[in-house]
Amino acid sequence: MTERSSHPLLALTDGIATRAADPILLVGRVLLGVLFLMTLWSGGPSADYLKSLGYPAPAAMSVFAHVVEWVIVVSLLLGLATRYGALLAIAFVVIAFGTAHRYWEFQQAAAQNLQFTLLSKDLAITCGLLLLFVTGAGRLSLDEKLRR
Repeated sequence: MTERSSHPLLALTDGIATRAADPILLVGRVLLGVLFLMTLWSGGPSADYLKSLGYPAPAAMSVFAHVVEWVIVVSLLLGLATRYGALLAIAFVVIAFGTAHRYWEFQQAAAQNLQFTLLSKDLAITCGLLLLFVTGAGRLSLDEKLRR
């Protein structure tokens, strides 16, 4: 990460960003992984919830969703196959906001506001995952250890 900003007056933080890139990538990966871990700790997508959303085979889909979330957590926390983990997480989040966080379908203001907040969260997570996909895990990762 040695790119400079477009103008010298805008480049004051370039050196800091370059020197701190790997620790910042580690913190970002861990925070994104913890988000998915928090979902798992709270029970994750249950069969009843998935049934209420109209998923086919909700019990099997619930188990599948939990397995996928664990793969995402391990990938992001360890920096192992990080780009694949980021892509898997993006797919997971897109499915979540496409099926569960459709705030425009809710009539009650409170439910609509909650779903809008969840959709906004999903968009922010997706942005972080896209950046992680582009940058990779950084030097403080198993990806880097395996590369050597």
